Amino acid sequence: MESYNCLNVRVDKFLWLFANKALEITQEAIEEDNEGFIIRTYQDIETIKKQLESYSKEIEVLMQEKICLEFESQILKNQDWITKYRDSIQPIECEKYYICPPWFAPKEDKINLIIEPALAFGSGHHGSTFGCLEALNSLSLENKRILDVGCGSGILAIAAKKSGGEVWCCDTDEMAVNATKNNAQKNNLILDKVFLGTLDKIANKKGYFDVVVANILADIIVALPLDSYVKDGGVLILSGILEKHTKKVLDKFKNLELLTQNNHEEWVTLTLKKR
Repeated sequence: MESYNCLNVRVDKFLWLFANKALEITQEAIEEDNEGFIIRTYQDIETIKKQLESYSKEIEVLMQEKICLEFESQILKNQDWITKYRDSIQPIECEKYYICPPWFAPKEDKINLIIEPALAFGSGHHGSTFGCLEALNSLSLENKRILDVGCGSGILAIAAKKSGGEVWCCDTDEMAVNATKNNAQKNNLILDKVFLGTLDKIANKKGYFDVVVANILADIIVALPLDSYVKDGGVLILSGILEKHTKKVLDKFKNLELLTQNNHEEWVTLTLKKR
């Protein structure tokens, strides 16, 4: 084809949710920037816009906040925009972890996490993902049992597995489960259990895990019995929490001891210990 559709999406809140939704809708790579993201596709732009507008209304109801969503579309002459997209993705370091796309060379002195951005719901750049990696870095995970709830790209599960843990993970989005499996394969790993669904599928594993990590929205965090899957003396890591919702989450898990609270931009990561 001689041309393609280019859709610039600007959103003033919950950018990562909209980027994830765009990945789900198009199943193609997107390029993120500070105020939004760019979709380059041969698909119909109007259909994509309508789906994002509908999703925006759902998020407004869920979060009870007004969202400003804007679009700018154009038809451009074809070029190697996959290469351009790849050039826009840079590796990042978080303590002992080095997160990079497959086309970057690993670092010998780091635990390398190879994450394919075109598949990812988390590449370490987002404040909540970075906060979870910091929390995992602070723990000794060797021979520990770890559960990643809402695994997304699999970045946290892969970090835990490469740190010596027995790792289980789940997501309610089939695309995320597939992304986790694909990224694990790129890291030459076999995760101990990856499944589609939520905690009700492993109800017999309450009190089984040394560490439970959940990088999901605050409203979902408080609706799930995450602490019941942590054994006594174990750790619960929670993120995807906007600063204004911190108290709500802490109130839900008030029977746990707060070990650390890290803030990155507007996102909070909590590390709690089950007594």
